[in-house]
Amino acid sequence: MASSRPFSCLVFLFFFYVLPQVSLAAKVRHFHWEVGYLFWSPDCIENPVMGINGQYPGPTIRAKAGDTVVVHLHNKLHTEGVVIHWHGIRQFETPWADGTASISQCVINPEETFIYRFKVEKAGTYFYHGHYGMQRSAGLYGSLIVDVADGKKEPFHYDAELNLLLSDWWHQNVHEQELGLSSNPMRWIGEPQSILMNGKGQYNCSVAGHLSNKTNLLCKLRADAQCAPPILHVMPNKTYRLRLASTTSLASLNLAIG
Repeated sequence: MASSRPFSCLVFLFFFYVLPQVSLAAKVRHFHWEVGYLFWSPDCIENPVMGINGQYPGPTIRAKAGDTVVVHLHNKLHTEGVVIHWHGIRQFETPWADGTASISQCVINPEETFIYRFKVEKAGTYFYHGHYGMQRSAGLYGSLIVDVADGKKEPFHYDAELNLLLSDWWHQNVHEQELGLSSNPMRWIGEPQSILMNGKGQYNCSVAGHLSNKTNLLCKLRADAQCAPPILHVMPNKTYRLRLASTTSLASLNLAIG
């Protein structure tokens, strides 16, 4: 019996010293957001879009596995509520932060603030989006990237990474779309006018129009245009990780890299 006491003391000391180090490694990351409408040209045609802090798509959240994410969300929409769903985050012990309107959370009314607080446990590529009405189709979405925790390594090596967020886009506003889809008989909204990459696309034209006999397909874009195609810079003999997420509402996409 006497020999067991030093062992039990050792176990106690191990937990006493090691566990606080694990908890101290994780951080609490705060983000302050205002959700509102703004005029934007996602595909070179100006329309109202739903953005965050005057930005479309919304800002990227970056954290490490084990961190706690805290989002202070203020609703600047004048006539509608809003909630945010964190796609892929399991929300253990925080179901009220899942952003499922009228199920686990009431909508955030105009000029009200709600604080989302949840833990990101697994490294990976995720995204967030509006989960009330058709707000995802209105442009309320963005990337959520969780890196491996400090002291951990990815199972594969890469020199840099690229983030690609895909979405579909209609010129008809989402309130008209919602009314049509819920009508009896239903009014089908048709195929999207554009497919966007990182919130950018080109409607009824092509950046490769000079290769076609149809000169009217040529896009006349300024480099600083909101709809100018995103450029992913790469170097030869380097390995890149492509972080890919699709926020499409109806379109089913295939992605090929040539």
